[in-house]
Amino acid sequence: MSERIVSSRPIFLTTATVVVLLAGAIGFVVGTTGQSRGTAMAIFGVSLFEMTPFTMALFGMILTTCVLALVFGLVTYVSRYDTERTT
Repeated sequence: MSERIVSSRPIFLTTATVVVLLAGAIGFVVGTTGQSRGTAMAIFGVSLFEMTPFTMALFGMILTTCVLALVFGLVTYVSRYDTERTT
């Protein structure tokens, strides 16, 4: 009986893509239904951009991509030190 090794990278990539697209959709809805139209979004007192549906969707997608890249990068880094690896 031969063991087949299946990579989980396509699963993680698909999941990350769905999550980023969902974050964009939520950002679009928040930008559409936001009460403060024409005001700039400020983080830590720094004005970043005007709150429109497009910019809120883009902001959500960029932020989600950065967070997922950080998490997946940390998991990849930590997995190098796994002593019980089977290859």
